[in-house]
Amino acid sequence: MSGFMRYQVLVAVVEEGSIAQAALRLNYSAAAVSKQLARLEGELQVQLFHRSHKRLDITEAGRRFYPRCKDILRAISQAEDALRDEHVVISGPLSITLSKSLVRSPIFDMLAGFSREYPDIQLDIRFSDRVEDLHAEDLDFAFRLGKLDDSSHLIATPLSETQLVACATPEYLAAWGIPRSFSDMADGRLLLMSRLYSSDALRRFFNRENIRAALQRAHTFDDIEGVYQAVRVNMGIGFLLDISVQPELDDGRFISILAERNLPRKTLYLVYKKHQSNTRRHEVFKDYIKASVAGALKDTGLVLKP
Repeated sequence: MSGFMRYQVLVAVVEEGSIAQAALRLNYSAAAVSKQLARLEGELQVQLFHRSHKRLDITEAGRRFYPRCKDILRAISQAEDALRDEHVVISGPLSITLSKSLVRSPIFDMLAGFSREYPDIQLDIRFSDRVEDLHAEDLDFAFRLGKLDDSSHLIATPLSETQLVACATPEYLAAWGIPRSFSDMADGRLLLMSRLYSSDALRRFFNRENIRAALQRAHTFDDIEGVYQAVRVNMGIGFLLDISVQPELDDGRFISILAERNLPRKTLYLVYKKHQSNTRRHEVFKDYIKASVAGALKDTGLVLKP
């Protein structure tokens, strides 16, 4: 019997309180258990138990040695589990919801990378601008912007800060000029989400900046993709998340307007149920997103929050 097995014998005897019960637990004979204890004591040259025909009492040395043996056995078990996991195919469905405003963000690069690494996991991706109930709609994860109204049953892991950017194409600005303020747009146009779909933070910003005359000439949309496309075809100045238009800003297709005006900022969160069943596919998804988001969003100039 190996030294590892003798540690198992020691732990079983301590926890069961007798050689006979430890033998039953380990499926050994009592004589074999007793022999292995004696051999362990001989190797260590330390008495681990006081024996009598009626009692078996652990010594002070045995009491100190027991938790270390327990830790060794636990560490070996965890190492074996990890090794097995590396060779077990992780599969099954994951349902994910995200706002339409995040469609052009690096999140899809992360989802693509995750899918390549775990090809047997099927992603069910849903788009919604309303805050969905993960429990009621049986969703595994959500990417959300801003604080949750009720997070008592949810865990929200902050990923990155995001900010709205007012942007337009160089062609539009060449034709209409660069405004000195949002309210001073002359004949220009703002491209906005309709009041039903616009954010409270943006409405407060407009009130603070006294943007009223420009709103009377604004084009409105019920989908953020409409705003993006309207900016792209030179229709006006749109308000889009920096993480969704960073490539366009970097290569000059879009120009940021009045960046010093401190447009609204929000935090991007990965949200999941506090008491969801933590299967391996749930764990690897969380780990993958947390590990990759720093690099993916760092490329956009944003900072990962602790």
